[in-house]
Amino acid sequence: MPETQPTTPDVAGVTRTPTGEISSPSTSTPATETIVRPPPTPTKPEVSVEKAPSDGKEAREPRKSVLNEKSPEEGAPATYADFTVPEGFTLDKDVAGEASTLFKEANLTQTQAQKLVDFYVKLTQESHEAPFQAWEDTQDRWRSEVNSDPEIGGSKLNGVKVSIGRLFDSLGDAALVDGFREAMDATGAGNNPFFVKVFARIAQRLTEGGPVRGSGPSLDGMRRPGEGAPTAAQAIYPNLPSINDRR
Repeated sequence: MPETQPTTPDVAGVTRTPTGEISSPSTSTPATETIVRPPPTPTKPEVSVEKAPSDGKEAREPRKSVLNEKSPEEGAPATYADFTVPEGFTLDKDVAGEASTLFKEANLTQTQAQKLVDFYVKLTQESHEAPFQAWEDTQDRWRSEVNSDPEIGGSKLNGVKVSIGRLFDSLGDAALVDGFREAMDATGAGNNPFFVKVFARIAQRLTEGGPVRGSGPSLDGMRRPGEGAPTAAQAIYPNLPSINDRR
């Protein structure tokens, strides 16, 4: 009688031999093979999409030819083109030449080199404008201090300028005064509050005073104490004896 090989049921309930073959059911013990299958996956109904009728003349962008396609920059060009700078700014030729040599050694493209040139122009303009801006800020601050000074500012400023102008005129040298005024404008010293104060005080001491305006002689200036107002004849002939004796 042949030796019976051991069998092992798998996960589906099928009895298999150690070599993987399906074991034949024994005549003495009937076995029922049960195969478990997963339920079918539901499928989505197909949705038909209606296309708009076409007249066969759909708009299409024309494709560029190979020669017209723009190629990306790769590395430094053989010679850099002239760099773009703002209007009014001149890029020194020697500086541009040295910069181009450095750009080429770094294998920079034209676009990358232009970005560095733009950065250089920006820093140069800022450093160039900084002293002028500082000078203008100082002048504005000095003028504000002069206008707010209690001694020379406010409503007194016009009188101070007139008195200083008279001081300059008293020198008697128009060319000297004109040159001095130009120096004050060029250096901004004419806006310094201490400069203005010094000249205002000098002008007060060295210039003559203006005329004093009056309203005519006093009516009481020629009367003796206790006398009344003179008559018309006495006013016309104050020294006439016959009139004066009547007093």
